[in-house]
Amino acid sequence: MITSEIQSIFNVFNNDFIYEIPDFQRDFVWGEEEVTQLFKDFNEDTEEFTKESSLLDGYLLGNIVLINNDHQPANKIVIDGQQRLTTLSLLYKVLEETIDYRLHQNKSSFDTIQKWMNVRGELNKGYGLFDDDANFKTSKIQHHKSLEFGSTYRHIIRPDSNSKNLSQTSTQIEEVYDVLKEELAKLDDQKLLKFVNYIKHKVMLIVTTAPTLSKAFQLFEILNNRGKDLEPLDLIKNMLLKNLAKDFYSDDERDKFTEMWKKFNDNLVLSPKRKVESSTFLKHYLVGTTGENVRKDKLFNYYSELNPAKEEVLSIVSEMHDVSYTYGKLERKEFEGFIKNTHLLNVLFKLLNLKQAQTILIPFYNESEQRKSEIVDLAIRLGASVIFSYTQTNYIEAEIPSLIKKYNANLKREGQDQAYHQFVSELERRISEKAKLAKEAVFSRKFENTRGNYNKKGYDLLRFIEAYGHSDNTVLLTSNRNKKVTLEHIMPRTPISNELIEASGFEDLEEYKEYVNRIGNFALIGNDENSSLSNKQFDQKRSVYADSSIWTTQVLADRLVSSMKSGKEVQQFERINSYLFMDESSSSVYWTKELILKRSEKLAAYLEAVLTNK
Repeated sequence: MITSEIQSIFNVFNNDFIYEIPDFQRDFVWGEEEVTQLFKDFNEDTEEFTKESSLLDGYLLGNIVLINNDHQPANKIVIDGQQRLTTLSLLYKVLEETIDYRLHQNKSSFDTIQKWMNVRGELNKGYGLFDDDANFKTSKIQHHKSLEFGSTYRHIIRPDSNSKNLSQTSTQIEEVYDVLKEELAKLDDQKLLKFVNYIKHKVMLIVTTAPTLSKAFQLFEILNNRGKDLEPLDLIKNMLLKNLAKDFYSDDERDKFTEMWKKFNDNLVLSPKRKVESSTFLKHYLVGTTGENVRKDKLFNYYSELNPAKEEVLSIVSEMHDVSYTYGKLERKEFEGFIKNTHLLNVLFKLLNLKQAQTILIPFYNESEQRKSEIVDLAIRLGASVIFSYTQTNYIEAEIPSLIKKYNANLKREGQDQAYHQFVSELERRISEKAKLAKEAVFSRKFENTRGNYNKKGYDLLRFIEAYGHSDNTVLLTSNRNKKVTLEHIMPRTPISNELIEASGFEDLEEYKEYVNRIGNFALIGNDENSSLSNKQFDQKRSVYADSSIWTTQVLADRLVSSMKSGKEVQQFERINSYLFMDESSSSVYWTKELILKRSEKLAAYLEAVLTNK
């Protein structure tokens, strides 16, 4: 018998089941994009984690399909949904680590500690099974030994498992783990408390259990292959057709509607198996054209209340078709034809991964090459200033709608040029505000996760400065961990002796660790070069830095000198030297506490200059 029920994540994990991921499952393919989008959905569903869980309807994450293991009754074999289950399991682990880290870092009152311990309770059931003495027995999710990414999952769950594997699919697991940490780090204590209750009790899965493998595969085929899922667009299409019918449309008008709707849908196809989520496009489309910020679950109501007449229906569909054409091309990374400098679009959509920047671009899709390039540049600087100031990226989604409403009003009242210049001025003001915060954050923060390893944001920060500020080197846009450019600790992450700690200006190992993951101790370097540098002291690394093609690294060794007498490169070198060169670094034997602080300050000031176009 096949059973199916909606269960909270708490009920999915709060049991003694082991979820087996069998050998016929595909690779783990979720990464930064999927996790970031998931958190955006959580943000929207909870009004940025401000609403009490009891007031929320809940969020349906999708299906998982299971069968019972006849040989081991406590085990469930996962036929569909392993990406979701593995990610949710990692989320529980990261939640536990984040709470422990905050308890350790802050001197909290007894009541506060008790509150944290209450919400922390049973999070470990999301990733493991434990005996009566709370000793770890085994992982909650167990991947078949042929699935290489399973070893990385086990290593994250139990760092002492010695099972880490660095295959390509393993890097996806690591990326998801890192992004989960970064997303939770953005939440203050109050929001984190609400998030824990929300994720346990308000995020739901449809759990379907089949009696046999053959029945499970039959069900899986039905769920995935037979017909097309009904999407918000289909409901809106039917509603618009009804409005056409009320006004007695002609056959030509019906055919025109149908043709434009089909083309509009085709524009959102990314690949034979993927397309832009219709609710995401509709949300961005409405913000970009009207300034209306409509929640995804309210889109149908919005169009229903709009109740457009026949002429308006045809106009809406025509505009959707036109906007989706460019929107789809940008989502597919088909940048040629939008602006000549496609490198800017690579920085915006690949390096910064700012999908919500589409809302800024939409009003200007049909503008001149110059204006489109200016808007893309503004979107990059706004997005980067938000990211590196540790402001939640939904700041863009919160701010842009009102700016576009103002732009549309100015367009009617004062004309295109005046409206455009006011829009640019408003964006520049916000960039300046956030750039100042980014400068403060970059100087003062440690770029590390709760395990003391560097986090992705430090790596992305240096890549951004180099790729946007200096060059069009596409290697710097590669986000996966099997990359040609990697992050190097200038002062070794692990000191080889107490003498090195003292020579570097630190009192002890604890103080040394406090500075290891500061931005002033990071440099970008070729992957092969990084492994060869290992734990060498600074004067032994200087020659490698001097030969680097990455200017923020090269300037560690000496001033940058161009072979040209004048031109763009000469100007860039002068700028980098003025902001980043330090006389002490060209002669120092050790990379010291003082040098880390000074380089941190210089990089922070340089970032502000890059963001504000100084």
